[in-house]
Amino acid sequence: MFKSKSKLKQKPDLLLSYYAEITKSKHLHFGMWEKDDDLDMKHLLIAQDRYSQHVLSFIPKSVKSVLDVGAGVGGNAQKMLNMGLSVKAVSPDSILKTEFEKNTNHKIPYILTKFETLDIDENFDMVLMSESVQYINVIGGFKKAREVLNKGGYLLTIDYYHEEGIDDRGIMLAGHPHNYYLSEAKKHGFTLVKSDDITNSVAPSFDFMSDMYRTYLIPSLKVIVKALDVHLPFAYKIARLLFRKRLKKDIEKNLITGEDFKKYRKYMLYLFQLDK
Repeated sequence: MFKSKSKLKQKPDLLLSYYAEITKSKHLHFGMWEKDDDLDMKHLLIAQDRYSQHVLSFIPKSVKSVLDVGAGVGGNAQKMLNMGLSVKAVSPDSILKTEFEKNTNHKIPYILTKFETLDIDENFDMVLMSESVQYINVIGGFKKAREVLNKGGYLLTIDYYHEEGIDDRGIMLAGHPHNYYLSEAKKHGFTLVKSDDITNSVAPSFDFMSDMYRTYLIPSLKVIVKALDVHLPFAYKIARLLFRKRLKKDIEKNLITGEDFKKYRKYMLYLFQLDK
């Protein structure tokens, strides 16, 4: 059984929810693109599926139970369930919980809490963190992984990291310091078994996101602002100010090209094994 230690008051990630609604994808993670792929919705879905299949191919054959941390809208969890694995999900996002349960037909338990504060009297053969590493405190994450894993269990992480020594103050892009993350893994008893650098194949996702921003998000926001002008003039003034300055600036800082991503971040897949 599982329980949350306290009533959760976690802000949902509205941009992720918007992304899920626009793409109608069963995955919120980036894709692995091939050289000749067009940057369109069709190839995004193909790239995301390619990414998912690649990640899940790293699951050791001995694994029978998985805790999917930051499980998105259920794409990976459903595939693991189809592989015959026992799966539970944990995430603090209430909006994504609704989409997750719909996409998995309510067959996979979804624990609404942060991973670091998870309270569960069950252990797992593997913890999966697919693009959720960046949202989790490094030390707290490794401590909790040790707590919920069986001895000799696995931690499979896929995310991007900041390379120490590179000045990235001009962009707003998450990512733990790379060497620090690996050193903390070792300190907490996790031995690196396999690794895979997929930076180059993931990078086109950022070019796609920039195109989506211009094609979908900006027009949508403009329509909303115009609607406020008609029905709620006071709210319109506030929304217009935010859109022109703060919101637009913050969004555009998160939008970088694939080439810039390769310059500032390294996207790595790591399979760790907990000491026995």
